[in-house]
Amino acid sequence: MIGGRSLFDLTLERVAAIPDAAAPIVVTGAAHLALVSEALAHIAGARVLVEPSGRNTAPAAIAAALVAGEGEVLLIVPSDHLISDTRGFAEAVARASACAEEGGIVTFGITPTRSETGYGYIEIGEARRHGSFAVERFKEKPAPEEAESLAGDGRHLWNSGMFLALAGRFLTEAEAFRSDLVAAVRASLGGDDGAVITLGPGFSEVESISIDYAVMEKTGEALVVPLDVGWDDVGSYLSLLEALPRDANGNHVDGEVTMRDVNGSLVMATSRRVAVVGLSDYVVVETADAVLVLPVSRSQEVRELAKRAEPD
Repeated sequence: MIGGRSLFDLTLERVAAIPDAAAPIVVTGAAHLALVSEALAHIAGARVLVEPSGRNTAPAAIAAALVAGEGEVLLIVPSDHLISDTRGFAEAVARASACAEEGGIVTFGITPTRSETGYGYIEIGEARRHGSFAVERFKEKPAPEEAESLAGDGRHLWNSGMFLALAGRFLTEAEAFRSDLVAAVRASLGGDDGAVITLGPGFSEVESISIDYAVMEKTGEALVVPLDVGWDDVGSYLSLLEALPRDANGNHVDGEVTMRDVNGSLVMATSRRVAVVGLSDYVVVETADAVLVLPVSRSQEVRELAKRAEPD
């Protein structure tokens, strides 16, 4: 997707560049196991946890923490992020690791560069050690008017969805608030300790819940380390357009496309020629089975639109 590389490959490279980083533990679904295994083929010691169904980030992180071992520093990162400054990222991880060794559970907060309704926000509190701050509160994805206020008040950071803690400390906090969740995930692991661990069917019965809701919003040990490393969560067509190279008119074009009087747009064609005239700041994506057209500013609405488009 980016420069001919997958975001997953870029994530593996980024974490491998962290000094003293161990081989990764990847949590994925069965549908992606072959692709994940191919990407990990050159990484000795990598382990894969295969979910029978996705249950959000808290169960996935608990499973990884149980496999990692209590004394390990666990860095939890999604695979759909872009970070241009890998050295700066490694330095932030080092600061967060120092916090974790002292008992903190750390999240990474991104300095907002725009008003964004697709991200959660973190209100920072008093300064702590190693360049961290206490977390005053987490704020879920806001409405547009509130997002504009939060992005510009100097007291809020975007919630990156990346976390770091001693695996044992994370499990202790998770057990304090959701012992049922930890017990259920532990039971799904069984006794398999191979390179590929298929979680048992009981994992599908675990509540689907995020790390934020299950642990971070409840613990008194939450810290945030600010991160300014050219980060973006490529979770919308707006963020994708910003990450891709653009022509003199601000467009990124992929596939057989004919355009006239088009500006600031993302146009992608995969199976036939697409012609676009007179659009500014739009997304046009053509695939063999569907066509999507919407303003870039409303790209966060794709998920809901896709649900409505599903066949009965």
